Amino acid sequence: MKNAEAVPVTRKVPPDGGYGWVIALAMALNSFIYIPMMHCFGLIFKDTFAELGLSAAQGALIVNLHAAFGMLTGLLNGVLLKICGYRKIAFLAAVLYCSGVTTTSFARKFQHFIISYGLVASLGLGMCRSSYSLAINTYFKKRRSKAMGFAVTIIGFGQIVIPQLVNLLMKFYSPQGVVLIFGGICAHFFVSAMLLQPVKWHMKEEEILETNPEKEERPECPDTEICDSHLSLNEHARKNTLLKTIVTFFDLDLLKDPIFVNILIGMALAVFSELNFNILTPFILNDYGLSTDQIATFMSTNGLADITFRFLAPYVGEYLKKPPRCIFIFTLIMLIMMRFVLLMSTEYYMLLIAATGLGIAKGIRRVYVGLIIPTHVSLERLPSASGMEMMANGFCILTGGAILGVVRDVTGSYVACIIIMNCVTFVTIVLWTVEMVVVKHKRHKGEKVQQGEENNPLNKI
Repeated sequence: MKNAEAVPVTRKVPPDGGYGWVIALAMALNSFIYIPMMHCFGLIFKDTFAELGLSAAQGALIVNLHAAFGMLTGLLNGVLLKICGYRKIAFLAAVLYCSGVTTTSFARKFQHFIISYGLVASLGLGMCRSSYSLAINTYFKKRRSKAMGFAVTIIGFGQIVIPQLVNLLMKFYSPQGVVLIFGGICAHFFVSAMLLQPVKWHMKEEEILETNPEKEERPECPDTEICDSHLSLNEHARKNTLLKTIVTFFDLDLLKDPIFVNILIGMALAVFSELNFNILTPFILNDYGLSTDQIATFMSTNGLADITFRFLAPYVGEYLKKPPRCIFIFTLIMLIMMRFVLLMSTEYYMLLIAATGLGIAKGIRRVYVGLIIPTHVSLERLPSASGMEMMANGFCILTGGAILGVVRDVTGSYVACIIIMNCVTFVTIVLWTVEMVVVKHKRHKGEKVQQGEENNPLNKI
């Protein structure tokens, strides 16, 4: 029988550049606003909460609910993205986030803050994360890391500019007026959403060699994978039970992988610690007696170090020649050390040194945190895995944040809160280190067994 000859065929693939850079810019514009805004919320309302009679536990619940509620809807966002596409969901996210932030400016009661900022704005925030992440992964394949690096570098400037802008506005407007202005700034979300054009408008043709060209050509892009998921869902609905269909549709069998579960737990604990620390930083520094100008300078110094090491992070990883999780562990160790420096320091210049160290660790971590799960799971399962990650993060942030608020009310300071966050971060280091040692030992043992079988003379007979 004559072997089939490979013949050139063409297929449509994502541009891996071109208009994809506009998508990366849209993602950067979106995150440039909302990420620093989330961290500066405490800077804006640190005095207002006290005036309104809100306790530290209530304040922590507001900011943590904003960070967590949108994450808890991660799997739902994935389904909506499959049905509506990332552009429509980005527009819906813009409506929710802008209306949530704008109505927060009129809030004078705890319940109002919870609904407007904690629920509505947070739901928009979660949809933003999901839609822009899917868009950039749709447009890029081989150059995805460069696109993310471009986006996160621009995003980092927001952590330098926005605190200073908040500090400037606070001199002329009330906290409610500052938030109302930011509600108008968030209208840029509609511009960035409009830039999210469907990838099919920008697909390019690529010539490859195939041995069976008579087979139907299928474009290698997430749009096709979404179509495949719908076809697979219909097949399972006919052949299997409803429960099996749900498990397949959401890729819940990923939870059978102990390493993946360990990654989820570790990342959720680490994200809880860092996000709560970033959100509570203005309150902590306010307890130290720092002025609004000094707090803004601290946050801008942190942001400057952050953005510098976002740019240098790939070179650090290339020098260390370690996988993303190992580099992530190094940054967690550095974060623990810098938090203790912040805990033991009272001098303003020592606090700025701690801000620099925290920014260095955060900048490197920001680049590699997005590579941990994609390194472990396949591209087809990445949306479901990311949804599970968001849900785990949201659960830890919401429950842990409430606990930190209670601890602050009981102890009267944030010292115990910082110690708790460091302990939680250390748990991630222990979980991942133990798993890596066990996996390495099993792999080494398996290689020895395989080598022994190869050297066994009986096997050569």
